[in-house]
Amino acid sequence: MSAARWNRARTLLAQPTAQAAFRPVAIRVPIQHHLGRTAAVAAVAARTQSRWRPWMMASVATAGVLSWQLSQSLVESESQTQPAIVIDEDSKIEFPRTIPSEDGSPARLLGLGVRKITFLKVQVYALGLYAKASDLDDHNSRFRALPEVQKFQRTDAASSDTAFRAIVQNPIELILRIVPVRNTNGPHLRDGFTRNLTEAIKHQNLNDVENEEAMKGIVEFKNLFPKGKINAGQAMLFRKSPDGSMSIELDGEVLGKTSNTWLIESFFLGYLQGEHPISSKARDSIAQGIQDLLLQ
Repeated sequence: MSAARWNRARTLLAQPTAQAAFRPVAIRVPIQHHLGRTAAVAAVAARTQSRWRPWMMASVATAGVLSWQLSQSLVESESQTQPAIVIDEDSKIEFPRTIPSEDGSPARLLGLGVRKITFLKVQVYALGLYAKASDLDDHNSRFRALPEVQKFQRTDAASSDTAFRAIVQNPIELILRIVPVRNTNGPHLRDGFTRNLTEAIKHQNLNDVENEEAMKGIVEFKNLFPKGKINAGQAMLFRKSPDGSMSIELDGEVLGKTSNTWLIESFFLGYLQGEHPISSKARDSIAQGIQDLLLQ
């Protein structure tokens, strides 16, 4: 080989590109070389994602718990800012904002007012309507999920009457708390309630069977009242249970119970429905309470 050819071959062998072509590629994670570059990158990404997924899920769960705790704190804070007692502005009788429901959980005041003898302008008793707080706060409860309640309009008589009837006719616990303004007795209160129920029969197109059932209910109702004195400020509770019955309580003592459907519905609707409710102020207050509830 001539000297010129030898020098040329030696120069080509000494070039760095020729040597670099044989250097192996260093990869941080073990992969199968036949996967190719794209598959290798995907494998690394998948392994990284699986490594961080538990931490990401834990972070999301923690954020959810913190959000729930914050919302609960806001609800508790709001409830703490409200007074525990609400005073009827006419009778000055105090009503607790909450009282125990049938299962011991709180029932919350929806509205209140006073019953008057119109022509004498004499106050007879103050009244407040309560419903279970869980029914009022849960958007999916039997109370709030009623289509009639969702369409409730306080200023629309037809809409509000329809909603009140649906609330009374469904298995929802309601408590009517009645407090005499002055000293009275069981028969006196009983006769006032009975007159209202008898008046309700006149405005209902009842057939003979329904009329007989209504009269039986009134007689049964009258027998539940005490014969003795009931002092001013002494509370009577009329508790409509989800099972369809209604009990009467005086100072925590159950006086009796009735399951007459006509009687129970007519008794509660007398305070809620119609152009001439037993207490217009109470009806308006309860309607406002429901309207405010639906805006939350």
